[in-house]
Order: sequence, then structure tokens, then C-alpha cells
Amino acid sequence: MNMLKNGLLYLLVIMTLTSCFNKGQEQKKKIEQQQKWKGQTFLPQVKYAKGFSIEMNNGYKEIKVYNPWKNDEVLRKYILMSRGSSIKNKEVNVTYIQTPVKTVAIFSNTHVGSLVELGLVDKIVGMTRANQIFNSALSQKVKDGKIPNIGGAHNKNLDIETIVELNPELIILSAFNDVKAGESHLDEIGFNMAYALNWMEDTPLGRAEWIKFVAAFFEKDQVAEGFFNQVQAKYLAMKQKAAHVQKKSSVMMGWAYRGTWYMPGGRNYMVNYLRDAGADYFLLSDSTRGNIPMSVESVLDQCNDADVWIYPGICKELKDIENAGDIFTQFKSYRKKEVYNIYKRTNAHGGSDWWETATIRPDLVLKDFIKILHPEILPKDSTYFMSKLQ
Repeated sequence: MNMLKNGLLYLLVIMTLTSCFNKGQEQKKKIEQQQKWKGQTFLPQVKYAKGFSIEMNNGYKEIKVYNPWKNDEVLRKYILMSRGSSIKNKEVNVTYIQTPVKTVAIFSNTHVGSLVELGLVDKIVGMTRANQIFNSALSQKVKDGKIPNIGGAHNKNLDIETIVELNPELIILSAFNDVKAGESHLDEIGFNMAYALNWMEDTPLGRAEWIKFVAAFFEKDQVAEGFFNQVQAKYLAMKQKAAHVQKKSSVMMGWAYRGTWYMPGGRNYMVNYLRDAGADYFLLSDSTRGNIPMSVESVLDQCNDADVWIYPGICKELKDIENAGDIFTQFKSYRKKEVYNIYKRTNAHGGSDWWETATIRPDLVLKDFIKILHPEILPKDSTYFMSKLQ
């Protein structure tokens, strides 16, 4: 009997020690993995953006960018590896990038805001349209010759020779429905191309959330998550202020180019601002995400009595509208001088903060809309991005 008890006691001790050992090994493995991946252990939540996802797969951070022109198709897939590590069996059609990235080139001003907010200005080695930057720190670097211009808008006229000489570890660019020749060449010779499609999102918060995409390549995930959560909270608070307005001001938007007026459709991100700001817009029930081409006469018929006119193209003064033709002066909003553009924050070089900061600060943009449409809600505030034409 004693031998049986001793045997059971011995077995119990062995099982306890084994369990403790296994738990200890699991904990050690977990700690080692955390130490190995550092910033990559934090996985941000993608709440609003539809164009990308971030997941952990086999210990690696996996990012997928979805093709907005082809349903259910992955445009690009990225596997992020901690610097100094390697993967033996690599998948085809996957971009493997060691993080944190040390140098980056950007092909659109709409990515400036994210990099500035994440504290990554010193990582930028080249920019397209570098002479049209609003951010003062970057503009000074361009002036001092520290950041060269590497091309024009929409990935056109890229200076391939300069880009190759700069040899950035990452190129952040906006994809378009057709691939430009220079962009394709850079891809073929081995540059890491990070396609940021924030401009294709149809909600303001969805656009802003692409800061998490940019942050992942620099192991700044927690910084991006904290920043976005604050912006989200401020945006939703602003939206709530306008939720129960008694009178909804009617709005017209846009401008005519070569005789055609491109009016934002009902699912356009700018119209979602109007919706959240408590505005009346004749296309609110429309399902178009992009712009709807209309004749100037049709717009006059639909929007002749609109209370407010927002974003009349490049017009910065009322006389610019006058000079465009008599038909533009027939709108009520023009006659009442209730016309606003998005160029309040513009520098002498033509750089506009609308294309840089507004992308990641939809709370400030919504605040501008509410200030213009319902000034009684924010009587002591002034607009940030928008200004009234004089």
C-alpha cells in the first residue's frame, strides 16, 4: 500500500514538474518571440479602411492591399520581417521587407501627413513634386537640396536615374487603374513598392486609417493606433454635434472643367463629410463613389438655390468665378457670397496642407464643414483648412 502511495506521489511530482517545465518553455518562447519582433508584436485593428488588412501569420506581419478595381483580388501582399532575419521558403508574388525601414521615397503629397505624424521626416530621401510641399520642415529640406524632386504627379515623368542613385528601401505610391511605365520599371528592377490607396476609400475615417499601413513598415504601429483613436474620437464627437440640427443648409460642390462639371456622387468621401455635418445635398441618396459628369446647365438647374458652394476648383477669389463666365454668377451661393475653397493653408510655392494633413485629420475637416454650415454650433471657432472667397 505504501509502495502504491509512493508511486502515485512520484508520478504526481513528475507530472507537476513536467507541466511547469512546459509552461516555462512556452513562456520563454513567447518572450523570445516578443524580443525578436519588438514593434511587430503589436497588431493594429483596421476598423474603417476597406483597402488593406494587417494580420500575424506564422510569426510575421502580413499586409494585403486589395485591388479597388477588381473585387476580391489582392493587388499586393507584404511580409514584414524584423531586420536581420530571413525566410527560407518564400512565396511568389509576395514582397518581403525588413523592418524598420530606414529610407523611403514618396510619389504623392497625400502620404506626407502620415510620415510627418509618425516622426519619420528624416527617413524621406526623395519626393515627386518636391517643390510643392506645404510642410515647413520638408520644404526646407527640399530648398537645402537634401530631398530631391524625383518626378511629377500621378507617377508620371519619374526620374529613374535619381531614384536608383538614392536607392530607397521603400517607395510609397498611389496605385492607379493603369500602371505607368516608370513605376513598372522600378518594380521590375527590385524596388519595394508600397501601394497606399487611401485616396480610394469612400469614408473620411477610412482614408485616415491608412496611417496604420504606413506605420507598419517602420514599426510605428502603436503610435499610429494611438493617433488614429484620438482622431476617431474627435471626429465622432463632431459628428454628434451636428446630428440633431434643425435646419440643414443645402450645398453644391465642385467646378466645371472644359465645360463638364464633375459633381461628387453620393458615396464620395467629400459627400460623406456633408452627410456627417448635417448638410442637404441633392445626391445624398446616390450610390456613386466617384464623380458624376454633368453639364453646367444641369448643375444650375439642380443647385441654383443651394445655400453654400464648397470647393469651386482652383478659384481663390469671387472674381475668379466671375471671369469664368456669366452662368457661374447665377448661383444663389455666389450672389450671397457663401463660397468656400480648401486653400486656407497654402504657401508661396503652391503647396497645400489640404493634400497633406487633411488626409489624416478628418476631424478638423468635419469641424470646418460644421463651422460653415452651422456656425451656431461652433460660435468661437474658426475654420482650419477652408476659407471664404472674397
